[in-house]
Amino acid sequence: MRIGIIGFGNMGSAIVDGLIEKKLFKKKEILVFDINKEKIKNLPFNIKKNNREVVEDSDVVIIAVKPKDAENVLEEIKDNLTPEKILISIMAGIKIKKIEKIIDKKVPLIRIMPNLNVKVKAGIIIWCSNKYGKKYENIVKKIFSPIGILFKMSENKFDTITAISGSGPGFLFYIAEEFKKICIEKGISKKIADDLVTYLFYGTGKMLLDTKIEIEKLKEMVSSPGGTTLAGLSIFEKMGFGRILREVIEAAENRSRELSES
Repeated sequence: MRIGIIGFGNMGSAIVDGLIEKKLFKKKEILVFDINKEKIKNLPFNIKKNNREVVEDSDVVIIAVKPKDAENVLEEIKDNLTPEKILISIMAGIKIKKIEKIIDKKVPLIRIMPNLNVKVKAGIIIWCSNKYGKKYENIVKKIFSPIGILFKMSENKFDTITAISGSGPGFLFYIAEEFKKICIEKGISKKIADDLVTYLFYGTGKMLLDTKIEIEKLKEMVSSPGGTTLAGLSIFEKMGFGRILREVIEAAENRSRELSES
């Protein structure tokens, strides 16, 4: 099997890193093109001259370009697509029906929505397919499981998932940034503040993942009666943090819906 990558940005490169690390494909079986030649000129893969060449010589084609370039890329490659080739889209906000309308062919089509954390092989990867792509679940797992956890979900949930898992790292980075600012304001050095906040988030995430204890129970474990954690949590409750977070998610969800419909 040969896999083609159109667009070698954060997502395209993360996918290839996972494939190489797990030795799922030989380097010559990975075909790559990016309009920015500087990104790919020294890569040890099968570098192609254009997007059409990638499609012609690949069994699976992954389109990982920016949404604004979606229509041009799809128009360029549609004549090279066949029912035997699997087309995987990582283009944010571009629905399956829009892709099908442009390519106008009965092609197995899979839509993937990964988050930034695929760069450290701890991503959340949501996927769905058209009717021709349903039988290729094993291929989706083979390609994407090295860089994260996969969830198959109906496309009408993608706007919600975009707001939570797609934008979620940005929201958590915002909170981490605020923790860091507070540390520095309290006289802690920047170096220690960076390490402290990094391990705070790393350790908390590891507790969630490794212990398998319910989130609510973990919160109770650190919330001793009359202690410091409950004193802080009472401010969250007083200021309506849960309501604020819901408004944050809804704003991101609405924006995702707007982009999908544009």
